Amino acid sequence: MHRFGQLAVYLGILLVAVGLVGGFTAMFRDADGLAVNLLVLVPLGFAALLTGVVVTQLHRPSE
Repeated sequence: MHRFGQLAVYLGILLVAVGLVGGFTAMFRDADGLAVNLLVLVPLGFAALLTGVVVTQLHRPSE
């Protein structure tokens, strides 16, 4: 479970970064539909990040 938490943290960081950078870039280029789709990734990434942090704190790494 600890490994799953680590992967969720990395996935969450990636989703937030892609959503923010891509969403605002698309918004400034007047691609509103694409901007909305990319900005939806931000709350999903935050949820994955929060889940990953909680899982890594609750489960010890297997040795």
